[in-house]
Amino acid sequence: MLIPYKAKNPVLRFPMATACIIGLNFLVFLFTTENFLFIREQIVKDFGCQVGVTPIYTFFTAMFLHMDPLHLIGNMLFLWVFGPSVENRLGIVKYLALYFTAGFIGDLLQAALSVALGGKNLPGIGASGCIMGVVGAYWYMYSWSPICCLYWITWFVRGVAEIKAFWVIGIYVLLDLFEGLMGGVTGVSGGVANFAHLGGVAAGVLGCIVLKIPRDSSEVSELKAMCAGEKDLNNMPLYALEAMRKAEPENLELLHALVYRAMKTGEMNIISTAMTGAVPALIDSDPALVALFITDLRGDAGIYRSIHLLRLAGLMERQGNPDQAAQIYWLIANGRPTDPEAEAALYRLALIAWSTNRDAAKAKECVAELQRRFPYGEMVFHSNALLKKIG
Repeated sequence: MLIPYKAKNPVLRFPMATACIIGLNFLVFLFTTENFLFIREQIVKDFGCQVGVTPIYTFFTAMFLHMDPLHLIGNMLFLWVFGPSVENRLGIVKYLALYFTAGFIGDLLQAALSVALGGKNLPGIGASGCIMGVVGAYWYMYSWSPICCLYWITWFVRGVAEIKAFWVIGIYVLLDLFEGLMGGVTGVSGGVANFAHLGGVAAGVLGCIVLKIPRDSSEVSELKAMCAGEKDLNNMPLYALEAMRKAEPENLELLHALVYRAMKTGEMNIISTAMTGAVPALIDSDPALVALFITDLRGDAGIYRSIHLLRLAGLMERQGNPDQAAQIYWLIANGRPTDPEAEAALYRLALIAWSTNRDAAKAKECVAELQRRFPYGEMVFHSNALLKKIG
């Protein structure tokens, strides 16, 4: 017996979807069982899935039904071990899509192969197909991640071990394949939907391939295992953050940690490389970091288009940082004088000079430059109105 109980793979965000699925499964179990022990027979008849016989909605309802506490706890344990890492990389929408698609494919495969091997198309319940889809996705993305497992061979041979995910999940896949085929040949089934498990795993792996989800190398997996107990990414070694960032280039939490860590050691080349790879999504998620990079660190603003810089400056104004916003507006107005955004930048500079600093001379200077460069521009009317206010 081999029971995984922990994945040594840091999770940067609370796995909201995974937690909600687990909570919903427990809630459904409470309302569908007799004395919280065994599912009621009528529930299986009404909401269990028998492909080709029961209504289409039973594909969905059956995914939240469990036979007994062991069935429920076993499934939820696997989901809690493997789900958070998959959810963190896929995001909630893709994660839920994979979860339910894997369950659907698993039910279809279970029904088809059961009949093909001489068995019966019996009603099925349980989240196993869905969860094995998540497990399959984990197998693909984090093959070399260490998994903490309880093993029990005999009363005297038992303990705890760290085993790579490739082997842990591989063992379960082989067991499902063997038990499924043996059940079909002998006509004896243990009540486990082995082919639903296999269908779920296949759906999880293929889903990751179709979506072109990045995979962790063995090196990255080892680094993550070293940092698995570290809750604050900013305390991780710079080389570890670099390797993890390469494996997850769209992970903004890792980018933040990498940049702030590199600031402490003055590694501007690392910061520039990281910031270049995050254009322009980082402006919306952490405008203060981008502004810091451009203004205080004198980073390469050329990696951003003028329209992005204009948006960044506006965000900094709304966050109460007019001086930093003004630096970015000046960068557009002076560094890119022919860009259309330079007109809006000059107008905003005039507004900051007058509204924030009460510097009438500076505001008039900006308006004059705006009207000289863009005599027929969209902001001329507004700049004239501002001149009247200044007097």
